[in-house]
Amino acid sequence: MSTIYYGKETLTRDYFLERLVTHPPSVIAVDVETISLKERQPLGFSIATAPNESFYFNTYPENEPEVEVVKTLLLRPDIKKVFHNATFDLKALALLFDTDRSNIADTNVMARLLGRQFTKLVDLAPEIGRVAVPFNEMKISSMLEASNEERAKKCCNDSQVTLGLYEKFLPDIDKDYFSVEMAVIPILIDMSLRGLKVHQADRAALEAKTTAEMESYREMCAALDFNPGSPQQVGYILAKRGNFLKFTRSKKSLSTREGELEFLDDPLAAVVLGYRHAKHQLSHYLTPLAKEDRIYTEYSLDVSVGRVSSSRRNMQNIPVENRYIYVPDSGTFTTGDYSQEHLRILMHKSGDRELERVYLEGYMDGDIHSFTARELGLPRGLAKTINYAIAYGATPKTISEQAKIRDLKRCAGFLEQWFRLFRGAAEWIRGAQEEGVSSGWALPTLFNRRIKIPPVDEDGMKRRAVNYPILGSD
Repeated sequence: MSTIYYGKETLTRDYFLERLVTHPPSVIAVDVETISLKERQPLGFSIATAPNESFYFNTYPENEPEVEVVKTLLLRPDIKKVFHNATFDLKALALLFDTDRSNIADTNVMARLLGRQFTKLVDLAPEIGRVAVPFNEMKISSMLEASNEERAKKCCNDSQVTLGLYEKFLPDIDKDYFSVEMAVIPILIDMSLRGLKVHQADRAALEAKTTAEMESYREMCAALDFNPGSPQQVGYILAKRGNFLKFTRSKKSLSTREGELEFLDDPLAAVVLGYRHAKHQLSHYLTPLAKEDRIYTEYSLDVSVGRVSSSRRNMQNIPVENRYIYVPDSGTFTTGDYSQEHLRILMHKSGDRELERVYLEGYMDGDIHSFTARELGLPRGLAKTINYAIAYGATPKTISEQAKIRDLKRCAGFLEQWFRLFRGAAEWIRGAQEEGVSSGWALPTLFNRRIKIPPVDEDGMKRRAVNYPILGSD
């Protein structure tokens, strides 16, 4: 196998390879072809030097000789390396050789910053008059089934499209904001690859304890002759006991999702939820780690608002009761948490006088939840729930879901009371909602990023119009 070149001119491979090394452009696009999205063994990679010119280098079953020459390009910090999903490609390249990560660009992130709703290469390619073929249309289960020519052609096309998109998007990008986004990517990759050590003795003890809890809940349900793992049986027994449950969208069965059961006062609903929680802990966080020394995840920048997200084993939502089974390499955990950050962001965005009095002047010891509870005549716990629900969308439905109160009229009353208390915040929220529904864009974050709102129902757009500037700032 040898280096494959795709371009307009018909000249020798060696000429182009020499030109690539001796007179490299200041910007190149890189795409890596792996066995599949799950099996990330690199089969080869392409480098595009222009939107109509690219080179493919084989790396499987072993690197071809030219790889040793061309990889020096990827080590040069003076060359901008453009990817479409840099986190994926850089992690794949790390299996082959070191790559400079100080000067990178990601067209997927660029597309999000410019408000594109769909940012896969196949969705964006038509913007520059090109076509990108998705893997699922190749009718193969892995790229190993494709011929080398097919792999090379797809990889080269993808890198060319990536470079073309970069050139199209660059003039409209906020360069300062984008540079911060790109600086975060190498950190997230390193965090993903490092992982956390699992303390197996603690894990095994917690698994035994959780298994016993799950079996206890199962026995309670067995005494009433139903299986807590069957949604149909759960719906039937709860309805038989006089509980009101909505139908699923198909109208064929009763909905027993967590959000529905949490609203019920029936202790049996709590038993079912306890069973599900224990089973989830075992299947996601305990049993699968029995033979693993470390736990790994994939950190990335969330596609909607740019916050850090964790996937392929979500380590951002590990239950509090499970966290002690993970051991930091230093022996000491360092933790940090912003105090009521979302409400503080709302204060800065809205200039609300009452929020400023509590946070900036220290009224009631700076405790916004106690202040809200006193002013609205509510328990502090409920006031706290309402305060946070505001930042997540400011609608009666949001408060209903957060506070586990089914009565939407009552929740609307809480919202009206809150709006009368925090008039400046209320004015900002209403303005944000009007802008979001009319323009389809959220108001700017604290860093002046505007986020596109998907065209969902009006209530959903209103929630996002409030939520996006706050979470985007977070």
